[in-house]
Amino acid sequence: MESWLESFAATNFRRSSDTAHDLKTPLNVAVLNLELLRMRVSKLAGGEDEKVNTYAKSIEQELRRMAHIFDTFFILSTPPKDDGEPQDIELSPLCSEAAGRAAFEIDPIDGEFKVHGHESRIRQALKLFFEGASHVLIGDGRRATFERAPGLFTLAVTGRRAVEDFELTKVFKFYHTDALGNADLSLAAARLIAETYGGELNAVEDRDKVTLKLSFPGE
Repeated sequence: MESWLESFAATNFRRSSDTAHDLKTPLNVAVLNLELLRMRVSKLAGGEDEKVNTYAKSIEQELRRMAHIFDTFFILSTPPKDDGEPQDIELSPLCSEAAGRAAFEIDPIDGEFKVHGHESRIRQALKLFFEGASHVLIGDGRRATFERAPGLFTLAVTGRRAVEDFELTKVFKFYHTDALGNADLSLAAARLIAETYGGELNAVEDRDKVTLKLSFPGE
């Protein structure tokens, strides 16, 4: 990191949790006042109004979604509070474990590959990666593979996209909605964690097949 950027990073680390709380406070106040407004309108109208209730519910969902994005970004963009300094972590068994928990078949990963980071965050990135993959790819024909190259470990999941209007650029955004209409920031969060440890998460598309690739540097 360039020296002039170090103070920016240090400040972000120190202030991230406070900033997340400060951003969520007005959102929580807005949710409360939205409910009070809905009740007031209902009283003045002499009863519940279906359209007003629908609009109020939609606004509340977006406010809560925004609060969740704030929490995720500010927590994951800074080191874990109680994990101490980064350590050399053996990545292979963590990948196998995460794949198994998510019901993804993967060939046995032999040999060692160590990445420098916090184990809790690496585990979280792997969990979110498989979670996100299960949302954007259908289960039938989906497979997980790995590739070890000098200085780089890559975990990949390939399968058919879950929706026809799939857009690669959108699945990595914090404001992403999955095929069922649910807010889903799992891949955005996994990418954020990977990048904080020098890795990356990207995707490529070939006809109806999509491959998600999660990579970490190491040895």
